[in-house]
Amino acid sequence: MTNEQKSAAERRHEPRVNSTLAVIYQRISPREIEADPYDTRFDLPQHFTLRDELTQIDSVQRNQMDALARENPRVAGLMQALNLKIDIIAQAIGDSLGRMLSPVPQGVNLSTSGLSFHAAEPVIPGIYLHLAISSQASNYHIAAIGRVVFCEDEDLEGFRTGVAFVNIRHHDRQILARDVQRKARNNEVVEEFQNPDEI
Repeated sequence: MTNEQKSAAERRHEPRVNSTLAVIYQRISPREIEADPYDTRFDLPQHFTLRDELTQIDSVQRNQMDALARENPRVAGLMQALNLKIDIIAQAIGDSLGRMLSPVPQGVNLSTSGLSFHAAEPVIPGIYLHLAISSQASNYHIAAIGRVVFCEDEDLEGFRTGVAFVNIRHHDRQILARDVQRKARNNEVVEEFQNPDEI
């Protein structure tokens, strides 16, 4: 059994659920599959990186706040209250941007190893895609790189395209796992996709 066959067999054993997600995809070259999915070479909506940027700023700010708390506790308390207000406003802006800037959500079939979605045009199996995936219901935005494993014409709905993730951050895979588990507990599990050519 080749590595690709083993990988396909592993994907089939993972729970899959139906979900409603916004998916933005762009074709990339095989040379780009090892790049960080959040790299600036990819066209990511700004709200995808907003959380990471704010986290980096918070880390630096926490160190400064600790030093200030030792020198002047009253001023540090005031600064912490202002920081909390800014965090709340940033969260609201991030949520609104995500809803406004994401494409129309669509029904997808999702697992931690990949997803299938409707593409507007046929996508050739074997090519690589950069994916920007948003869930308004579960409030996450993740980026991943995947390989197209199938593409089928579904008439009016477009082309059902299956993608296996080949590069996704561990943290993002954990987010997907929690989403899949939550939906599985809510009895939303669906049977695994059966490629008609393999039946």
